[in-house]
Amino acid sequence: MFLHSVIQTIRRHNLLSRRQHVLVGVSGGADSVALLAVLRDLAPAWKLRLTVAHLNHGIRGAAAAADAAFVADLARRWKLVFTGGRINVPVQARRQGISLEMAGRKARYAFFARAARTHHCDAIATAHTADDQAETVLLNLARGAGAAGLAGIPYIGWHGALKVVRPLRDVERKSIERFLARRRLAWREDATNADPAFLRNRVRHEVLPFLEERLNPEIRRALLRVSDILAGENEWLEFLADEIFKRCRVPGRGKLLNARPLAGFPLAARRRVLRRWLEACKLGAEALGFDSIARLDNLVSDRRGGRAVTLSGGWLVRRTGGVLTLSRRNNPSVRAFAVRLVVPGQTLLPGQDIRITASIGPGIVRERPASVGALPARASLSLRAWRKRRLLARSWKPGDRMRPLGMQGTKKLQDIFSDGKVPPGLRHGLPVIACGSEIVWIPGYRIAQGWEVRADESSALQLTVAP
Repeated sequence: MFLHSVIQTIRRHNLLSRRQHVLVGVSGGADSVALLAVLRDLAPAWKLRLTVAHLNHGIRGAAAAADAAFVADLARRWKLVFTGGRINVPVQARRQGISLEMAGRKARYAFFARAARTHHCDAIATAHTADDQAETVLLNLARGAGAAGLAGIPYIGWHGALKVVRPLRDVERKSIERFLARRRLAWREDATNADPAFLRNRVRHEVLPFLEERLNPEIRRALLRVSDILAGENEWLEFLADEIFKRCRVPGRGKLLNARPLAGFPLAARRRVLRRWLEACKLGAEALGFDSIARLDNLVSDRRGGRAVTLSGGWLVRRTGGVLTLSRRNNPSVRAFAVRLVVPGQTLLPGQDIRITASIGPGIVRERPASVGALPARASLSLRAWRKRRLLARSWKPGDRMRPLGMQGTKKLQDIFSDGKVPPGLRHGLPVIACGSEIVWIPGYRIAQGWEVRADESSALQLTVAP
């Protein structure tokens, strides 16, 4: 039954074809061992070539080394080519300011891509299961994802030009373990899979069991049904958005988009077309977030009087007449500057089309920062911390550090810019807000520790930086 289900998934979604060379990602856990066993069963009839790939994430010391040895030995016994790698994921996570889970995923797929190119593989196979899909849908729902996020893990994905397939996407872990027991196949248990410090583990061991007990015993199947429905509808909506995009783009001028016809479509269509435009212009994922698209939609709808939006990576979108124009926002000629902020009032940066507005009023900016250097940007600072001291908008200096809110210790601005992929030409023109020797805010980034507005403060210093 298990083998039949996997074959049906492969055929229904056209995951693999005859005579392909497949790189199989094998961690040593039950799911990946089962995946390798199934593909090994299919290999003779389908003329598949298999290469086994394993990455040591540098997290679990001797246990991780034992996992790597287990996978290498399994490949040797099954007479398959093995390729291994090692990376210190905790170090990568700290350098990039991201979670261990995210850093591990990025490292894993980068390793798979290198291995696939080295061994001339046609596709990469990973062992994502129906349980992974249910967990992903729930996690994305909690993050406020749209239809694409709630569709979850696709059967086929792409890492650049490399095809990534998930043959186990329709099978549950309990059926996988029964399959391995019948075959008398061993696997490795990763102790971190039970560690509640990882968000996915809390969903797997706490949230989903709670929902099964208190809300719906079939919650996993319900989540899978929702993901299937939304995946189909998302595909249809993407087709419609593509048709609208063709009507709004300027022929032969990829970085231009007609805003006037786009403004006549519903909000959902405008968001999709804007995202499609940025993707067509090869902007990275960090520029495609919900907040960035919302700010661009304000340009399309000509609301709030804004005529320009800065995106991460040093990109600037301007509206001129009825056309949006995308260009690089580089300021290599900007000289070092330091300007005292007018509070309350407006401050214009010298030699730049950037205005800083300061006011005192109620409320706290709660939206998540878009990305370092993305404009317009807003922040609320504590009046108690400010105490009417002199505030400067100045250019950054080598060696500058700040204490970001929610982080331990200080961090170099150079590292913040590097992690945020801010081009060198943009860094010198980006105003850094400082009070004395302390940097209190970088636009598009978080404020400094100690400058957060407390619950007992009725008003705050409201700052806006806009082109």
